[in-house]
Amino acid sequence: MMARSAESFDEAVLLERDASQFEVAVHDASRLAWHVVVPLPPSGRAAYSFELELEVPADVVGPLEPWSALQSYARLDGAADEAPAREHSVETFRRAVVLVSSRLARARDGFVRHCTLIRSSSTAAESHWRPLLLWVEAATTELARARSGLLRAGESERAPADEFLSGQLWTVLTDCGRALFDTRRALEERDLSDMSPIDSVEAALAEALRSEIAYRHESRFELAEPLSTAQLERLLARMRTLKKHFEQVLFLDAESYQVVSRLSGWFSAFTAMLAYLWFGVVQFALERHPTTLGSGVIAIAIATAIAYASRERLKEVARNWLSGRIQRMYAQRVARYRLPSKERPRSASLVVSARESFSQSSTHASPSVRSESGGVRDATLLRFVHRGVVTRPGALPALGTQQVRFIYRLDLSPLFARLHDAVRGFASLDPRGRITIVDVPRNYELPVAATVRWPGGSQRVQHSLILNKNGLVRVEDAINAGAA
Repeated sequence: MMARSAESFDEAVLLERDASQFEVAVHDASRLAWHVVVPLPPSGRAAYSFELELEVPADVVGPLEPWSALQSYARLDGAADEAPAREHSVETFRRAVVLVSSRLARARDGFVRHCTLIRSSSTAAESHWRPLLLWVEAATTELARARSGLLRAGESERAPADEFLSGQLWTVLTDCGRALFDTRRALEERDLSDMSPIDSVEAALAEALRSEIAYRHESRFELAEPLSTAQLERLLARMRTLKKHFEQVLFLDAESYQVVSRLSGWFSAFTAMLAYLWFGVVQFALERHPTTLGSGVIAIAIATAIAYASRERLKEVARNWLSGRIQRMYAQRVARYRLPSKERPRSASLVVSARESFSQSSTHASPSVRSESGGVRDATLLRFVHRGVVTRPGALPALGTQQVRFIYRLDLSPLFARLHDAVRGFASLDPRGRITIVDVPRNYELPVAATVRWPGGSQRVQHSLILNKNGLVRVEDAINAGAA
């Protein structure tokens, strides 16, 4: 294994921070997640925007309420390595702990990305495996440095912080091991003879995991036997609790409202005024020209009923027209994010003010989702658009924040009921000539395109969302379609 100093590891990990401003991933079996990173301006305000498009076959889309299926959060990100000398609060310590956690996550992302490159490469040279060893050492070195420095000054928060970071490293090693297993399987299918490089990487992962489990034993942290479901559940619950405990200091307080709901009172008043004006005109015409409709009470009653019914219809049409125009010209939802209530200064605390829209429109399917016959299929395009202004309040320099991370999760479970079975069986013959049934996964591939624009740059990425009747499977590797 190549030796590398802690400073060089910091540089390698930090370079990964700006690798992608827009990340799309599967959060769980039913929710698609996307994270957007927007840098804060040095001072003042800056405009930015991002959008995500998901293309779904028209026969798959059922009743879907985008806003009720969408979860959204925003948090501060990219805290400075060390808080200013005047900052010695518990929140500052927790924020520094979360910084270490994010560095571990970036090491994991680098490991997984290099595994993807190895699987897609036609050859697996020795130079391809060296970065994997470096990412493993980067994660362990980062945690060791935190334990020798930051965690010694945490006092009452030291023990839970150490346990939290230990759990994060365990998660990182788990994800790296899963990516390495996928890489090994892909190389075995290509009949690669020399597997010694991948064996050395697996040995490094095993050694890191062995050392961390031993540390957890020594520190009396929560542990679990691999075959004990109850212990594993307690361990996961403990890890979730610690994660929420430390990461809550970064999340911004959200305020949002639907534009139509906020203006519904004004819409109702305006349309009612138009409707009553129309009713008054009809009534006035009846009084001025009663002979045009004939005489009698029945004729007047019929004319009055028609005028009243048309008034209600006019009110409904006018309200829908105004709502549609406002949503298209302005937005469907307004969202604002402020500093956490504990850290708000008396002055301005607004960090983000944004307008959001979530629309559905009909289109023709892209080639990746067209039918096997080559014909053009109809598709429904789900398009989420976010346009906002980010502001650096006066308190942010003391918090050491460099960027804002937006987190969205969209529930796509209504689609699963309209999909075919997750597997399909095919008859085959085994070496002895007997019939066997081979189950083949029946997956669907949905195109996902994402764009983010910020002062001084932009990025567009394209993905493929793989899903079946059992839920979301994965997001295929991103294709960098353009960056400026």
